[in-house]
Amino acid sequence: MDWLGGSLKATAENVDRMDRSFTAYEFQSKEFEHPYHFHHETELVFITKGHGHVLIGNTASYFEAGDIFFIGSDIPHRFHCEAEQKHSPLNSYILQFNPCCFGSLFTNTPELTRIARMISHSKHGLVIRKAPKQLFQLMRSLIESSGVNSIIKFLQLLAEVDKSTQLEFISAQPNSEVEVLATTKIHASIEWINENYHRDINLEDIALRTSMNKNAFCRAFKSQTGNSPMNYINNVRVEAASTLLLEGKQGIADIGFTVGFPTVSSFNRNFKQLKGVSPGMYRKMTSVFTDS
Repeated sequence: MDWLGGSLKATAENVDRMDRSFTAYEFQSKEFEHPYHFHHETELVFITKGHGHVLIGNTASYFEAGDIFFIGSDIPHRFHCEAEQKHSPLNSYILQFNPCCFGSLFTNTPELTRIARMISHSKHGLVIRKAPKQLFQLMRSLIESSGVNSIIKFLQLLAEVDKSTQLEFISAQPNSEVEVLATTKIHASIEWINENYHRDINLEDIALRTSMNKNAFCRAFKSQTGNSPMNYINNVRVEAASTLLLEGKQGIADIGFTVGFPTVSSFNRNFKQLKGVSPGMYRKMTSVFTDS
């Protein structure tokens, strides 16, 4: 399965849960080097030692001891240790589970709806920086448990992760998959933007497609998505640019124009606003994944 094209391809990984609903274990290695891969299981990674870079989808970030990553089903990812860490211990706790194994437990149990929502959000990549020690202790306890007690601890751990006020998206929530409780017209406009973001888009033209005037359309769009139409368009463009930067086939300015930004400065400004770094720095950060 080719997620990003070019020189960076995600390989499928088969997770052996050994006839269990989930697998929980401690991973210890002198080198934290996995290929860019994906699997059907949702995954939590608790970093206990080491630091480096992590790539989740097309979002590059960093990891260090005390971080917890929540990675959704079929989302490609890779952890890459720093050069000076090559022969230093890199330890983590790993929890992998397929929500489908639990049937409608999460979605049809009122007490678990928050956990169901968190699992849904994990498809965008979640992280807790400098997580409370209590979460690591719960994870350690889960690893050491078995039978019915392990299911209880599993649910307790997910509940505590969900309660953390530090839980956040690794990047801004990808707009191409935004959860829209929208009218049919607004939803149709979103689909049109996702297919035509690279064009010179005029808000009046989009509004006409919804049979609304520009002001009414902008109000309805923000009410339903929490974002203005122009911010949404620019965010979709930035996500597309992230993929092109990873491929490494085009210059930075060309990428900005390819995804629809009218000027290099507008590309740089919007990219940094969403990703926290400039396009050039993002390419430098992600080179460790494409060059190694």
